[in-house]
Amino acid sequence: MALPTYRKPPGKVVRRGTSLVNLTLLITAPAVFAVAVLRPRSR
Repeated sequence: MALPTYRKPPGKVVRRGTSLVNLTLLITAPAVFAVAVLRPRSR
């Protein structure tokens, strides 16, 4: 019985583009900033 030939496991796939964390910050940061700036001031 012949043994199967050894193959290296595939390398880590490098994703191009924006990571989920960066995308989330990019979307939420301006909204949070706008709410902070535009909220009515209490006297």
